Amino acid sequence: MTTQCNMAGALMEAWREFSITPQQFQQIAADFAVTLEDGLCGRPSPLQMLPGFVGRPCGEETGRYLALDFGGTNVRVAVVELCGGGRTRIEKLHKVSLRDKAAGYDYTAANVQLGELFDFIAKQVALVADGGEQLLGHSFSYGGKQTAIGRADFIGWTKEIKVSGIAGQDINATLATALVRQNLAAVRPVAVLNDTVATLLTAAYAMPAADMGSVCGTGQNSCYYEKQPRHGDRSREMAYNAESGGFDRLPFSRFDNELDAASEIPGRQRMEKMVAGRYLGELARRILWEGRGECGMQFVERCPVFAQVDGLTSQDLAVFAGDESETLAATEAWLAQHCPASGASLAERHFIKAVAELVIERSATLVAASYAGFLLRLDPAKRRNHLIGVNGSLYEKMPGFAAAISRQLEQYGGWPTGQVEFLVVDEAPLRGAAIAAAMAQAEGAIA
Repeated sequence: MTTQCNMAGALMEAWREFSITPQQFQQIAADFAVTLEDGLCGRPSPLQMLPGFVGRPCGEETGRYLALDFGGTNVRVAVVELCGGGRTRIEKLHKVSLRDKAAGYDYTAANVQLGELFDFIAKQVALVADGGEQLLGHSFSYGGKQTAIGRADFIGWTKEIKVSGIAGQDINATLATALVRQNLAAVRPVAVLNDTVATLLTAAYAMPAADMGSVCGTGQNSCYYEKQPRHGDRSREMAYNAESGGFDRLPFSRFDNELDAASEIPGRQRMEKMVAGRYLGELARRILWEGRGECGMQFVERCPVFAQVDGLTSQDLAVFAGDESETLAATEAWLAQHCPASGASLAERHFIKAVAELVIERSATLVAASYAGFLLRLDPAKRRNHLIGVNGSLYEKMPGFAAAISRQLEQYGGWPTGQVEFLVVDEAPLRGAAIAAAMAQAEGAIA
């Protein structure tokens, strides 16, 4: 009984650290809307507000385009047919990793030259290209400063890729040069965009009401259509990538501060570190590890994954949160696999599940608050219907996550039921890249 009471006390303490009140939700949304305007106007802001130089597709664009998805350590190439009527079809999909020990290569390493990396990518395009003239759209999920629909200058890699020599380079021009070296001069990269913008384009192609796009997976980011753009043609709405993971006007718990201090980029991407799949397991692990002494849960100390930084993943949290059996059998099986000698009781398994649900719920609530901030800018009087295109495993697969976003927008944000809808966008980077290529062609943006 004492152990259970201590667990209850520890859970209440974690709840106080991680719960978001309606007042906090509304303040976060209001602050988010302010930082959107600050970023657009060039004032100091945690949001980068990167212009996409692409507007809204009409949904009737047609044709066959090459699409390249370069993100993480994988490269994917496909032929995407735009069928009109909001319909698309993916053909000849080819996927390859940038590193393969068995094959003896690693194109993510620091000793790899820029030309080697892009030559490898061009060779993958060759496996899908049909030999004739083809326009290519490029979904590039790393830092780039967009200056036109077909041009983005490289800013920086994530920690996964160390290749040097690309700083300030025109990403699509670099790709085009590599394609020429591979005898693919007829393949012309005409559009480049972030994967979040690709999600918005794909949603808007299928559903004209779409005005936001969001990625909720390993990372988290959102974009939207700005009706008063500060770049390009100011008479037409433009997609802006907010890089919303950088938002930092938030109620941080001590666990958030500890995780941030131990990260590779302390002080940056504060919201992403609270909501993205990459970090949720580590936040839960830190709560459990702290609770080992005050709750008397000796099994935590006997389980190596709870002692290791990043020992828990968002997939593990999905197991715990999704376990609806009376005895929490799935959690028990997970413990048997990872901690055979743990001896965790049913009460302790319930504690694990409760911590997972707490971290997931807060993540969804903060994401919903950021969406409410976008919506405050788009429609402060709540007069219109809105559709948010979403892509990512966190939204699609994490138990309770999607439902919590909708619930908090209604209960805390005050949006009536059904006024804000969501569309899960499958294969958004490839589809969106093809749509962007078609728009570049239609707008005469091709040299």
